Amino acid sequence: MSRSHAMRPADERELGAVWAAVRAAHIFATRDEFEASWRDAPWRVQVSEAGDAAVLGAWRDHSGLLAILGVWCAERDLQAIIRDLVSLAHTQGFDGVLSPLVHEELVEPYQLAGMAVVHRGITLRLDRPGGREQSCPDGACLRLGGTADADAVKAIDAACFDDFWRFDARMLLRYLANERAALAIRNDVPIGYTLCTVSRGEGMLGRLAVIPVARGLGFGAMLLQDAVAYMGRAGARSITVYTQEENVPSRALYARAGFRELPGASCFLIAGVH
Repeated sequence: MSRSHAMRPADERELGAVWAAVRAAHIFATRDEFEASWRDAPWRVQVSEAGDAAVLGAWRDHSGLLAILGVWCAERDLQAIIRDLVSLAHTQGFDGVLSPLVHEELVEPYQLAGMAVVHRGITLRLDRPGGREQSCPDGACLRLGGTADADAVKAIDAACFDDFWRFDARMLLRYLANERAALAIRNDVPIGYTLCTVSRGEGMLGRLAVIPVARGLGFGAMLLQDAVAYMGRAGARSITVYTQEENVPSRALYARAGFRELPGASCFLIAGVH
């Protein structure tokens, strides 16, 4: 007799099996963080009797989208699982569901499940990052950032990104507390920032932003080289960054710094938005 693929909240006994997949996907840094998220809202970890699993969370507090942080199931079962997750999202007050980041070669099962591509992006990689740092443009400097800079970073985000990409206050505080942040300062005013991490020899540049009126003056290159140098010192053997496919200036900046674009685009898809 086949087991049901209907999704339901995981109970405490099932968290261990899900954690193995979550850890491999680097969704949470520690099991304690993962279990704290489940205790706060058990519906965020969904499982089925057939062994399927999904981990969920708000994409942005202002976005109205429930993000699938990770989903583990057979391709043939994805359509039913997405249908269950859309229903769950609406029950929890969300407008719709956002997929994980999916390589373009793998989007078809999501599309067959009723999801539509909303963003395409490019992943770039820098191998063997060095320690070369960029000199600061005249009248500018770099300094490390932290949670005390949340308002300044929020203002930079608002100037640089639309509602889909800009961070909410909750995310900013978490990132500023747990990742390495650097701020570009001009005339005592923060005009750009980076967020980056290094884990198991892999560096990730999670954010590079410069306000529009300060672009083209070398601040982006300064911030990028500072982040690359830091990650190299911290033991990163390679660094990856994801940027929107249409963001030609950003892709050119990374190319000048030695990053190479990996084949194919990666996509976000949505479902259930009326």
